[in-house]
Amino acid sequence: MKTGIQKGLLILMLLLPSLFSPLLAQERRPGRLFPPAKISVLEGPREWQDAEKVMDMLGIKKGDIVADIGAGAGYFTLPMAQRVGAEGLVYAEDVQQAMADYLSKKIETLELRNIRVVMGRPDDPTLPEDSLNLALLANTYHEVGMPLLLLENIRKELKIGGRLVIIDWDPEKESPIGPPRQERVPEDTVIKEAGQAGLGISERQRFMPYHYFLVFKKK
Repeated sequence: MKTGIQKGLLILMLLLPSLFSPLLAQERRPGRLFPPAKISVLEGPREWQDAEKVMDMLGIKKGDIVADIGAGAGYFTLPMAQRVGAEGLVYAEDVQQAMADYLSKKIETLELRNIRVVMGRPDDPTLPEDSLNLALLANTYHEVGMPLLLLENIRKELKIGGRLVIIDWDPEKESPIGPPRQERVPEDTVIKEAGQAGLGISERQRFMPYHYFLVFKKK
């Protein structure tokens, strides 16, 4: 039979991960990624999500260092590169090699020098810490399987005063396109998870018919 001390140590060992690593103890979501075989869908025009209108709302300036997290085919990457100019830099991050390869070829063809394609991990974009003026996570959050870990790492990669913008499908809005409503993440859940990772909500925009637009800053 175990002594009382042995039992106590066993209980403590079982509790340690949740006591000291709350982000590791979080509940995971499925995280269904967009299939690379359908990447041509990402290249089409989007009357429901105008890239230049989004850029205006982001307020990106010449010389900024920004990240398009979950860049896919580069729908937002290319206009971001235009906004930051030759003095700035865009990290185009994706966790799928096929997506990264596709975007790399496009950037090479267009001879764009201010975009760097990065292979990230599901829990970390793997970008330099304290480097970003802004990180954009568009049409991707509902695919994330480890949201708190991802948000915590993005927070570390933001500069002081840096912003994270999350644009994603709103389950409260019916739409003829997009993921099933049961797979979408409610706006309040995003705000709660961001808060747990040290990111405070600073702004909300309502100009897109099927999405929410949330702006966060480091707490």
